[in-house]
Amino acid sequence: MMNTVFLYTAAIGGSFLVLQFLLLLFGVGGDSDGAHGGHALHGHADDHGVGHDQGSLLRLLSLQTVATFATFFGLTGLGCEQLGWSPLSVAGTAVLVGGASLLLVARAMRALLRLQSSGTLDLGNAVGQSANVYLRVPAHGNGCGRVLVAVQGRTVECRAVSRGDEIPTGAPVRVVDRTDDEVLVVEPRV
Repeated sequence: MMNTVFLYTAAIGGSFLVLQFLLLLFGVGGDSDGAHGGHALHGHADDHGVGHDQGSLLRLLSLQTVATFATFFGLTGLGCEQLGWSPLSVAGTAVLVGGASLLLVARAMRALLRLQSSGTLDLGNAVGQSANVYLRVPAHGNGCGRVLVAVQGRTVECRAVSRGDEIPTGAPVRVVDRTDDEVLVVEPRV
């Protein structure tokens, strides 16, 4: 009877693990952790209504960790039964090994998420950088133009104002400041 339970548990858990691996191999099912979405422009996460303890429990019980628990629980149970252990020893060892694998995978997933870049652009990093005017920048802050500037390893188009004279399209500029509404303040580069 227990042999059948361990076999089905290992088969179902293992099938989920193989399916997840194949889906990730083909680019399906990327970031499924909702706790890491919702980043604002400056990289602040939006935490809505989930307490610290509940969030930790939800991150611990993901599809990956439950499938890992089921797989190792089943395989350990089958292996211990083959060794002729008592049913209580088999069940206890299977639960311990399954639980340890669940915690190990959860910890590994958490470490991988820490390595992941949010991709959030901080325009404060543009201050001091050189840029080129894409659309003319009106004089004395009387409207916005557009500049192309390299920020955080990528070239982005940003709104820009000038505190001085008008800056024509194609002119090289330097970013001297950033306003609260994410507009760059530029001046001609000499």
